[in-house]
Amino acid sequence: MLLFDAHSHLSPAAVPTPRTHRIVCATGESDWEAVLAHASGDGRATPMLGLHPWRVAEAAPGWLPHLEALLRTHSAGVGECGLDFARADTDRPAQEAAFRAQLRLAHALRRPVAVHAVKAWGRLLDILREEGVPLAGAMVHAYSGSPDTARALQALGLFLSFSGDLLRPGRSRPREALAAVAPERLLLESDGTADLTLLVEQAARLRGVTAETLASQTWENGQRCFKELLA
Repeated sequence: MLLFDAHSHLSPAAVPTPRTHRIVCATGESDWEAVLAHASGDGRATPMLGLHPWRVAEAAPGWLPHLEALLRTHSAGVGECGLDFARADTDRPAQEAAFRAQLRLAHALRRPVAVHAVKAWGRLLDILREEGVPLAGAMVHAYSGSPDTARALQALGLFLSFSGDLLRPGRSRPREALAAVAPERLLLESDGTADLTLLVEQAARLRGVTAETLASQTWENGQRCFKELLA
């Protein structure tokens, strides 16, 4: 069956199969060129370039013009970008400014966005409502929020992607959220480490469908979410 990996990285642990298409996300200037080079040599990989919230504090002053220049000359999406408020010493205004800047780039250049969000769901919804969800497509990767937040994000037009957390015993929160995602808004991802085939099988069991059905649904959803890069 065809598999769509909605979020991965340049990782030696990632072992894609010939029937897997991967969205490969960068996290900062240091790997933008490497992700582009990797995707140019692999027709099964689609690149995304962004500034991860963890790396906002270390970003060079000219990171945004550099990112815009690369996006204007390459077929790549925007991401991984977003908000991560897990640490008490996080510079929240700096993260929010970087996220808004990348959303605006995605709007201006009509590119899909891969969003990282941890313990920042209220602000994420606020910013998405203020800036607007890019028409080219947007997804939240490794979704870890509540079912209510999942429904709010879908109402704004986002896709929600689930990672290997679904394979870990005792992790009830992602399983509860999975049940709140409409079939047409669901994506699955390796995040560079999970076995995507096992993840599809597990998610299919949890949703009461066959693995083949879920693989087909998530393949079609991936094609829609990243349509501007896959056309």
